[in-house]
Amino acid sequence: MRPIRELSPDTATHPKIRRMHEYWLSKCAGRPMPSRADIDPLDLRDCLGNLCLLDVVGEAPRRFRFRVDGSNLASLSGFELTGKFVEDVPDPAYRDFMLALYERVVREKAPVFLAVTADWKGCGIEEISVTLPLSSDGLSVDGILDAVFPMRLEG
Repeated sequence: MRPIRELSPDTATHPKIRRMHEYWLSKCAGRPMPSRADIDPLDLRDCLGNLCLLDVVGEAPRRFRFRVDGSNLASLSGFELTGKFVEDVPDPAYRDFMLALYERVVREKAPVFLAVTADWKGCGIEEISVTLPLSSDGLSVDGILDAVFPMRLEG
């Protein structure tokens, strides 16, 4: 089990997490959530390697397909997920964590901020993340923008 801390917009102090949230808010334009079409990758150049963009597919069961898996994240995890579904993640514990997180974002229709302690390739890492819902119709979540910034733990 990975130690998980809930963060909030106020306690998520990582500058790129704050920037991602502020960007997402700016794209809402009075709606509960922006659409995928509102997100311009060029606006996020400095974060691209740490972003995942997912499609929410179906209803029951709901599935999550990686449209883009950030290159920094793929390099760190050792597996590339672009074009694959969350159930293709080889680590069962990480897969279950991701499914629960994405289901929560769909259900709550709101950003989720987390700090997760993990071990990647024998190195202690804290992943600071914000997982952001996207909606074509402003009502139902049909996409997810996940920003994950791993930091090596000292010690």
